[in-house]
Amino acid sequence: MDDEENTELIPKKQSLFPVSADDIVDNALQSLDETQARRVTEKAADEIVRLAVEKRKAEYRNSAAQEEMRNLINNANLLDQQVSDYKIDSTFETASGTTNVEIRKSGGSRQQLIMIGGVLILFALVAYFLLRN
Repeated sequence: MDDEENTELIPKKQSLFPVSADDIVDNALQSLDETQARRVTEKAADEIVRLAVEKRKAEYRNSAAQEEMRNLINNANLLDQQVSDYKIDSTFETASGTTNVEIRKSGGSRQQLIMIGGVLILFALVAYFLLRN
């Protein structure tokens, strides 16, 4: 009984070279009859057309996203020249997915904080000198 179990574990036929996925596909395609070969060819043609359509859609999305991003940058540059504070949020559908972009400028608030800080220091100095006397 031990001999029977041992013989089942030994591979019956072993190739000197590893079998690749391409080899398996080639062997399977060669063993198809005419009807099966026709069906496989039709499915392959359908898949090729589907992939070509997806590629075109991706190229279109990518091109449109690039154009929208150029417009966004131009708008940000215009705002940069005209106002001190702005925030732009935008989402683009690209070939590989969705890209979110946020452009923000808040130069006025820094200036306001500096002015408020200066005024507070001035009041503190005035209060110090008034209370000291």
